[in-house]
Amino acid sequence: MLINGNWIEREDLEVINPYTLEVIRKIPALSRDEVREAIDIACSCKEDMKKLSITKRFNILMYIAKKIKEKKEELAKLLAIDAGKPIKQARVEVNRSIETFRSAAFYVKEFRNEVIPSDRLIFTRREPIGLVGAITPFNFPLNLSAHKIAPAIAVGNSIVHHPSPKAPLVCIELAKIIYEAFKKYNAPLGGYNLLTGLGEVVGEEIVVNDKVDMISFTGSIKVGEMILEKAKKKVCLELGGVNPNIVLADADIERAVDSLVKGSFIYSGQVCISVGKIIVDESIADKFIKLFLEKTKKLNVGDPLNEKTDLGPVISLEHAKWVEELINKAIEEGAELLLGGKRVKAVVYPTVLKVDNDNIICNTETFAPIAPIVVANEEHMLDYANSEYGLHAAVFTRDINKALYFAENLDYGGVIINDSSLYRQDNMPFGGIKKSGLGREGVRYAMEEMSYIKTVVINK
Repeated sequence: MLINGNWIEREDLEVINPYTLEVIRKIPALSRDEVREAIDIACSCKEDMKKLSITKRFNILMYIAKKIKEKKEELAKLLAIDAGKPIKQARVEVNRSIETFRSAAFYVKEFRNEVIPSDRLIFTRREPIGLVGAITPFNFPLNLSAHKIAPAIAVGNSIVHHPSPKAPLVCIELAKIIYEAFKKYNAPLGGYNLLTGLGEVVGEEIVVNDKVDMISFTGSIKVGEMILEKAKKKVCLELGGVNPNIVLADADIERAVDSLVKGSFIYSGQVCISVGKIIVDESIADKFIKLFLEKTKKLNVGDPLNEKTDLGPVISLEHAKWVEELINKAIEEGAELLLGGKRVKAVVYPTVLKVDNDNIICNTETFAPIAPIVVANEEHMLDYANSEYGLHAAVFTRDINKALYFAENLDYGGVIINDSSLYRQDNMPFGGIKKSGLGREGVRYAMEEMSYIKTVVINK
């Protein structure tokens, strides 16, 4: 779509509004040769990107943040139409992307080299890794793009960016802003290229092309595993999983319910750190479930552009049908349907199931508004929570000793105490272990991933 500062306008690929199921726009689907051309151009700009001064990098990042802020409402509405994100949640994403670029600008000046004590002069330099292939998902198309592009610019990398074809429109608007910033501050226009199209063409070529020095991918475990097999280069994978949320007997139940309803259903559960399952102590289970159902029933489902909407559609009709089949399968395996289970077009209504821990719904990343509740005693909770996945887990308790015990023994990249697994701050280290990922994001941590340490030793 944007290669070396030149816009390619074609109508190859339909972009569908997931709520109305209407075609919003048609965009280019780049061929493999066009992707190779873009990669060649980005590669040729590596040295010029590396030579950008700290001041220029800072100014570029702050300019991008400023322009996003100026277009906040326009971008939020585009997220609502393109990704089906309720407008009030879309505004939050835009605000977060602004702070992500600002944070990267701050770290440009704070990302320091180090002098090593010695009888010789030993110091380190942070060098950009070169050309970053950024592959981003549909669910947070603006902020998760920011989490790859901003750190890459901050350390002086070239970028080829492939957004999800399911929600690419806000990325096109972001590319326009980046183009303006690069032009204003005389950065090489081929240092950032937006490549729209199909993952099996654009994404795969970015992964296998030898001129790309690093892949930064956010998406499904299945695709992440394929990337790991094919990419003969550094890889940072932000994948998903089934995030367990534990409610101990001494927890503040109302606080837990508020957090877990939000963590289960915001953006229709289409967040990699959404609540995957709730493991609640048997002594408080009845009260917890009663309050959880009461609060869930108050959620508004409907048009993402309506200010009152809490849940809109899932990303596509195909995904909604798959979710419906999964719910039915869970019920066949013995799950008790407490609420929901209803689908209208691509809208899946908030669904609450009481299940055993071995039910399919407890071992599948649904990316849907489903809250499986497992009733257990405390001695089994860790066994129920630890699995082949390892992104986020959460624990609700008033006992600091129990909080620390579970934090130590939950095998996850992040453990949240007294809030749901959904919690993320954009400047904290973020990522999973086991099947849930490799490497860390969070602006400064992504800058470390996208650079390497060069040690210089000078003898007297």
